Amino acid sequence: MRRQGSGLRLAAVLGLVALAGCSSTYSYIPATGKPAEAPPGQAAGPPPEGAAPPAAGDPGQQLRALEARVQALEGRLAEMERPPAPAAPAKAGAPGSPRGGSPDRAYQEGLRLYQAKKYGPARDKFRLYLKEQPQGAKAAEARYYAAESFYQQGRYQEAAKEFQQVAGHHPQSAMAPKALYHQALAYKNLQQTANYQKSLKKLIQGYPKSAEAKEARKELKEGQKEEAR
Repeated sequence: MRRQGSGLRLAAVLGLVALAGCSSTYSYIPATGKPAEAPPGQAAGPPPEGAAPPAAGDPGQQLRALEARVQALEGRLAEMERPPAPAAPAKAGAPGSPRGGSPDRAYQEGLRLYQAKKYGPARDKFRLYLKEQPQGAKAAEARYYAAESFYQQGRYQEAAKEFQQVAGHHPQSAMAPKALYHQALAYKNLQQTANYQKSLKKLIQGYPKSAEAKEARKELKEGQKEEAR
């Protein structure tokens, strides 16, 4: 491309040299009369842009002016032929969107695995969601089902701790009374009667109108009857 441009430039300059030479033939003819005047009603002015330079004057100066014009045209041509700059690549993963997916994608995958009784992988997905969005819209549900995954595997001690996280982090969530009730059941399976009753009483005190509190009252009454026997 550089050789081709140089060739075009050389050809243009040679052509202009020839043109300047032809013009110079007439530039040295002595004037025999007055300079041509502008037609009536039309003011004399400079030649229009792009027009050939006047014949009168130094032929070398004319050639240099024409060569400068050729260089300017070559510069414009080079700008036109220059390829456009490549666009900057888009950043993957919008803020708040884990791995470029929807914000709740990890939670939805975890719920699907939980329903398929794949509790270990489900728990991993819930933890991934909580890591990426600890205050996300599904954070309470993610913690609850992570605890339930332990409960379904018979890992009651770990389940009890996870259920406490639900009530501690999301006391206003509808999952909180559910978590406390299931925490009590986990302690019951561990035969930890004191912790079992403590969780039931905490549930009744914190969420007295919940359906889980109604069940907790029944559990305490049955426990009292067994102790009285």
